[in-house]
Amino acid sequence: MGLGQLRGAPGIPRLENRETWGTRRRVGQPAGQEEHRKNFLGLGDYGSTAFRGDDSAQKSDDTLRREPRGELRCANNAAGSLPQHPSKSTPFAVGMNKVSMNYNRTAILLLLVASLSHAQDAAPSEQDPSEQEMIQQLVQQVKALQEKVAALESQQRANSPSNTDATSQSVSTPTPQAVDNGAPSPSLSQELHEPRGFQWQGFGELDYKVLNQRIPELGTYGFVPGSSGNFYTGDLDLLLTARINDKASVLSEIAIGEGDAQTYSVDLERVLFNYDYNDHLRMSFGRYQTAIGFYNTAFHSGSWFQTTADRPLVMEFSDNGGVLPTEAVGLYFTGSIPSGKLGLNYIVEYGSSDTIRPDLNGQTLTDENNGNHINIGLFGRPDSIRGLQIGGSIYHDRISDFAKGPNVRLGQMIVNAHVVYIRHCIEFLSEGFLIRHAYEHSSTVFDTPAFYSQISKQFHRTRPYFRYQYINADAGGILDDVDLRYGPSFGVRYDFNDSIAFKTQLDHTVRKGEPDLNGVHLQLVFKF
Repeated sequence: MGLGQLRGAPGIPRLENRETWGTRRRVGQPAGQEEHRKNFLGLGDYGSTAFRGDDSAQKSDDTLRREPRGELRCANNAAGSLPQHPSKSTPFAVGMNKVSMNYNRTAILLLLVASLSHAQDAAPSEQDPSEQEMIQQLVQQVKALQEKVAALESQQRANSPSNTDATSQSVSTPTPQAVDNGAPSPSLSQELHEPRGFQWQGFGELDYKVLNQRIPELGTYGFVPGSSGNFYTGDLDLLLTARINDKASVLSEIAIGEGDAQTYSVDLERVLFNYDYNDHLRMSFGRYQTAIGFYNTAFHSGSWFQTTADRPLVMEFSDNGGVLPTEAVGLYFTGSIPSGKLGLNYIVEYGSSDTIRPDLNGQTLTDENNGNHINIGLFGRPDSIRGLQIGGSIYHDRISDFAKGPNVRLGQMIVNAHVVYIRHCIEFLSEGFLIRHAYEHSSTVFDTPAFYSQISKQFHRTRPYFRYQYINADAGGILDDVDLRYGPSFGVRYDFNDSIAFKTQLDHTVRKGEPDLNGVHLQLVFKF
């Protein structure tokens, strides 16, 4: 009969796995059997309460039931399952009985002790193979981790030799990870599509816009001109960056925009090779957004970054009806000027811009045929008022007015001044512009003043905002389709989390010679 059968058999003392009464009991040994073992070895006497027929045995059992670990021990000790001493016998009989009982007990005890000792000694040996197997698995996992770390270190050294020290330092202390030895190795397709050395991020939007006037108005970002309202997807913006070394990097911005009748086009908004010589000289070469004012350099194609649902008209991209040359190809230099607490910085641009802007009436396109431009800007960020930026810029190039003749050229000068404060959840943006068009070989000059002011305050996840904009283009000039426009915009932006936001905006625009235009703009923006 096995020990598992003895455990539940009636009349058999309960098997115990822990120490009792200060003595060590072998695993699986019945309660009270230790006393027989002690007597057999001369270590105890029959005066123990476990072998008395009085209430002390029950008291001892109750005491054991209330051990700190809450374990029930010796539950059957008081049931009289163990043999009791004879109460009436002759001395000879008693002696013979004692001898016989001692031999019988000795034989039984020897068998029990031998079997229990064999069971106890066999238990570790039965567990040794599993423990050894677990240790071998851990050793294999550690070796696999070491091999992967060595491979990563060699790969990083091969890709960026100038950053060997920094790379080895970061790789030498990897985060422990579970290794699946049975996981398949990455396929060739996965290796080819794995990003190596560059980072990317995407920005998208879904818009719904409704106007109270069906008079033709420029349809931008997929909005159908002349409609009472419709959905459109705006721009899907993909931004990719890669660092070549500690001074050189590459940036690329690709926008997939929606046009009329749900047609889509791919536009390379920016592609720049950047080289930071030091804090006083940072250079960029390629296609960039011109630094005419603050807005065009702070907010790019993704609507996620800007608080409002759309850009101010004066800062709108030229291919969406904006009046400024917002993009160019050429050279861009910027850096800090040693000026103490004034925090002065400079901007110098030299490049080529070919602006083709649709008229706001949605009927014609104007090709300005820009020549090379130069733009010089200066701004300061004083240490005394954190979050404040004050600056300005002067832009100059030459453009064509094909409406007046194929060879009619005019000089274009754009003067900007801006004040920006962004701190303590407050956003205040204000910019003023003077756009001057002076025809060559003529005294004709057209001045177009424009400005916008925007303020917002964030309350937890909600940011209400207000914007007012104004632009007044002279009739007969190259911007006569814009004419006089001004009005406020009210809205609120709600950020669900760090990746999803929703904007609601109400617009009221006064248009010279046309009915006022009221609109509701709903926009869901997200990044991924």
